[in-house]
Amino acid sequence: MTRAELAAVLDEAEARAKTDGSGNDIPDLVLRILTAASSTEAVQAALKDVKAGRALLRFTDIGRAIEFQAGDGKLHAELADLKGPGPKVDATSATWLGLLAGTLKPWLAFTRGMVIARAGLTELRWLQQVAERLQRAYAE
Repeated sequence: MTRAELAAVLDEAEARAKTDGSGNDIPDLVLRILTAASSTEAVQAALKDVKAGRALLRFTDIGRAIEFQAGDGKLHAELADLKGPGPKVDATSATWLGLLAGTLKPWLAFTRGMVIARAGLTELRWLQQVAERLQRAYAE
């Protein structure tokens, strides 16, 4: 995907977040954002010095999940089973949409307890770093 395709899906996500950031289709939209971001040079560069990690992003209000991997210049995401492998990180659809689309500041989501890591603080810190890098790359 191109930078223009990423911008288009981010615009769609921003519009959706302003009207209704919840719904069973939000994981699909988040997945489209992450897929578009994974092939852009700015995102790859932003994640180059982040330690590779993974997490199961669980959408607590709708019972869906995304397997998320990032770091070492790579980003990968795919729909997954709610009880899939890896560290579990829980948030509502609106929180995941805002965080991964760039409309919710990572420091706010993480300091206000909007994102809950079931595995521990290491995964939470890693995910906050990845979210900050993604948002910085989107802005470029």
